[in-house]
Amino acid sequence: MLSPIRFGRSLPRWAKMPVNGQSGLLRRRRTGSTIDMKASALAGPEGHPIHPFLVPLPIGAFVSSLIFDILTWTKPDGLPYLVDGAYWLIGVGLIGALIAAVFGVLDLVRIPRRTPPFTTALTHLSLNVVAAVLFIVGYYWRAGDHVELDRTRPGQLALSAVAVAVLIVAVWLGQKLTYRYGMRVSGRRQ
Repeated sequence: MLSPIRFGRSLPRWAKMPVNGQSGLLRRRRTGSTIDMKASALAGPEGHPIHPFLVPLPIGAFVSSLIFDILTWTKPDGLPYLVDGAYWLIGVGLIGALIAAVFGVLDLVRIPRRTPPFTTALTHLSLNVVAAVLFIVGYYWRAGDHVELDRTRPGQLALSAVAVAVLIVAVWLGQKLTYRYGMRVSGRRQ
């Protein structure tokens, strides 16, 4: 049986440190043990950040494009409409990733420097950039021939698989920021 979250835990040392000479960038609410950051109008209100709301679109598009790529190899004659669909899904994913990245950077600048959450956030950002670059390469590689092919080229499939693997690690780190460090989570009572 899973044990419930205990709200009486003390904060880690990094959460109590003053940041840029000011305390209060990270604070503990009396109602919970989550750590909150000051919000901005662009990044979303406390407890309702915009970045986590936007990331399912590019993640879903990129993973779906890989699934389409794999499915093109299931029929002897291929499935040309899935090759074309994978190309467009990568394009949609890249647009969604760009929009989500803007709001992710707005969240990043509010995390205190030299703390474990900041290090995790930088790694999360770096892996997302790597994944985006891999998908951009794949998108331009497919641009000239996605309509003529009956199945995705093996190299394109491998590139998408590597990009999705990198993306999965980046997503895991993003979830770590929320669920382990409580970044942008509201501890208010209902």
